[in-house]
Amino acid sequence: MTQVLSIVGAFFVLAAFTGLQLGRLDVESATYQVLNLLGAGVLTVTGLLTETWGFVLLNGVWTAISIVKLVQLARGVGGESRTEDGPTDDNGPFHSEG
Repeated sequence: MTQVLSIVGAFFVLAAFTGLQLGRLDVESATYQVLNLLGAGVLTVTGLLTETWGFVLLNGVWTAISIVKLVQLARGVGGESRTEDGPTDDNGPFHSEG
C-alpha cells in the first residue's frame, strides 16, 4: 500500500514540476501549490509509515512551504517573483538574454 501512496504523491509533485517547466503553471498559482501540497503531503505520510526520516524531512518541509504559500496567496501577499535586485522576468533570475 505504501508503494501505491508514494506513486500517487510523486505523480502530484511531478505534475506540478512538469506544468511549471512547460509554462502551463505559474509558481504563484494555487494549482501549482496545491499539487505540491498534495504530493509532498502524501509522500510525508509514506515516509512516516516506512520510517524513512530523510524522506519525511524533505517532504514535510516541502508540505509546510506549500501551506505557507497557499496562505499567502489566499491573503493576497507575495504575488510577485523577486530577487534582491527586484522583479524577475517570467523565465526566472537565471535567464540570459540570447
